[in-house]
Amino acid sequence: MVDYGFAGGFRDVVTQMAQYGAFDVLLPLVFVFTLVFAILEKINIFNNRGISLVLSLVIALFTISNAYISGFFIYLFSNLGLGIAILLVLVILLGFGLKENTGVWKWIFGVVGGALFLVVLGRSGAFNLMFGPGWQFWIQQNAPWIIGIIIIGLVIAGIAMIPRNSSTGAGGHP
Repeated sequence: MVDYGFAGGFRDVVTQMAQYGAFDVLLPLVFVFTLVFAILEKINIFNNRGISLVLSLVIALFTISNAYISGFFIYLFSNLGLGIAILLVLVILLGFGLKENTGVWKWIFGVVGGALFLVVLGRSGAFNLMFGPGWQFWIQQNAPWIIGIIIIGLVIAGIAMIPRNSSTGAGGHP
């Protein structure tokens, strides 16, 4: 085995953390607790911080009791890191050719970000949970229809975004 110095020692620490359940129990627990507590505090249903705290802890404990949900968080956030790295590479590559104040950035990041979001969800198993295990077969069988509907939707969106000329009068003359 190759010794990488400190990096090898750090890998050992991470491996030990994984063996103790830090990634499949502790971190999902903290994540769900923090998210639920922040939402309960923001909407302020109970007007009591203690109730929000206990309820958040109970929901977080219920969540980590299901091994599938803990695994889902592991795959989701590891793939999210991959998606963010891809977006970073896109920023670097597009930074050479596009000006800062063009609207093209929003479109490119919207399309690429949406595609990466779908890829991350697909790799984490969310589509199997939402649509069942046969969703990929259904998409393969209906791909021409799906692509056609997407193209028609893009054409309609493109037409709707064309600016109207407000300088013309009722007769069509300026």
